[in-house]
This record gives sequence, structure tokens and C-alpha cells, in this order.
Amino acid sequence: MKKFEGVFILSDMDGTLLNSKGEIPCENSRAVRYFMENGGMFAVATGRAKKSVERFLPGLETNVPSIVHNGSLISDLSTGRIVRQIDLPQKAKELVENVLKLFPDVGIEICMADEQYVARNNDYTERHHRNVGLELVERDYRNVKTPWLKLNLTQDHEKLLKVRDFISEKYGDCFFGQFSLPHYYEIMAREASKGHSALWLAKYLNIDMDNFYTVGDGTNDLELIRVSGKNSYAPSNATEIILENARHLLPDNDSGAIAGLIALLDGKY
Repeated sequence: MKKFEGVFILSDMDGTLLNSKGEIPCENSRAVRYFMENGGMFAVATGRAKKSVERFLPGLETNVPSIVHNGSLISDLSTGRIVRQIDLPQKAKELVENVLKLFPDVGIEICMADEQYVARNNDYTERHHRNVGLELVERDYRNVKTPWLKLNLTQDHEKLLKVRDFISEKYGDCFFGQFSLPHYYEIMAREASKGHSALWLAKYLNIDMDNFYTVGDGTNDLELIRVSGKNSYAPSNATEIILENARHLLPDNDSGAIAGLIALLDGKY
């Protein structure tokens, strides 16, 4: 039996596995390779689109399916095979129509498994597409095929708070919404958070929860770190709410946070 057999690490990307330059540090790559060679299972859980994550291949090494689109999709990055997909309900089109009418300066991105379109553009949406390396393609939402996985709404935080309140009042429990950044509000199906998908993936892989480790730094990682309880970790650069909820602290993302976790596990197993 190999040292890390049955041990599963599920890591966020931006601000956790990636450094502040958006790169995978060499120490993280070496550590992950060592972990997998010795029987460990490693995957990422990210809000990035599937195509955006695939830009990091082959440098991004995983050996089990990963969570993308903040939980709406689970995909084997090495083959592109979709393992699980959680679509938005049909009311998503009505929601987009209402946001377009009532909040004229809010950007709207529509995400699918392998495509992404902009129903309305603004400066935040343009910046987001540049940062994640995706082509910005504008299209009338009525001409965007379904199923949809996720909606991204972009604007100043105070304005998005009003949109959030409208969606909560109008659509109740139809959707799961969260801020991944102050100017970036994401809408998914109710059961499509990183936490829900992390638990599903752990069960799919037949992981003992004592051997399940999660790492994240941002507000959209809250459900992710909560599901692993005592095995939840955060890099020291994490947001306040993550630092308050994670059980253990790692070096920051510029100092090999994931390498630090694997070093700890190396002493444990």
C-alpha cells in the first residue's frame, strides 16, 4: 500500500494553488507530483470555466475529476470527460430578462460546459475575461442555447447588493448565489455550490472523510472548507471569513501553500 493511498486533497486555484501572478509555483507542482506518485488523489475546485482551467494543462496535474464553474460541473481535466453537470433551472432566462430591464449597468455572463457568452458587457466583464484568458463573445440571451450552468453578474458591490436582494425576493430558493469578489456575483442551481459538489465527489471516489482535505482562500470557498471540518485549510492570504472558518493555516499562496499542506501530510501518514 502506498503512503497516501485513499487520501484526497481538493484545492482552490486562484489565491491558493496559484500564486499572485496566476502561476503554479514550482514547489506546488513538485509536491503534488510526489503526493500522487505515492498514491494520493489531487483535484481542484474552482470558479473558473472549464476552458479557463484547461489553459493550465499540462502543468496542472490532477489524477481524479475536478470541480469547475464553482460546483456546477465536475470534469476529468485529463480527458475532458464530464462526470457531473448541474444545470440552472429554466427560470434563469426570466431572471436574465429581469436583470437586463431593471439593472441597466449590470454585466451578465452566461456559462455553459464548454462555452461562455456575454448578454451585456461592462468594464468588469471585460476585465474578467482578460484575467481568465477567455474570448469575450456577446450574444442576445434569447439566442444562447440551454442548458446553462451559471450566471455571472458584474458591477460595483453596492449595486450588486440590490440585484442580490431582488433575486432573493423574486426567486426565493430557486438559485444559489454568492459573491466570489465584491464586484462579481455568481448564480447557480441550489445544489451546485463547491461544498455540495465536494461531498458528491468524495462519495464518488469512496473517500473516508478522515482522509479528505480541502483548501481555499476566497468567499466562494466557504462551503468547500466547511465540508471537510477538521481537515480544512487556508493559506494565510485568505479572506477574513475563510480564516475564521478554516481549522488550519498554511503559508500564503506566494510561498507554496499546497506544498506546505503536503509536507504536513507527509509527516502524518
